Amino acid sequence: MSQEFIWETFDSLFKTVGRQGRRVEELEARIADLERRLTDVTNITERPQTKQQPLGSVNEMPAERAA
Repeated sequence: MSQEFIWETFDSLFKTVGRQGRRVEELEARIADLERRLTDVTNITERPQTKQQPLGSVNEMPAERAA
């Protein structure tokens, strides 16, 4: 009786691990699909960036000359 119980428990655990493994694979595939779609969307919506001057190189008149 105890051996039968052990084998049933082992079989149940084995099946559970198999189901969980499949679910993990499905989730990984879904994540990969979502990452690909996100990359596609960001590539489509990106606009060419215009060159911007760094803040330190803005051409401003000194306060003395502006007054």
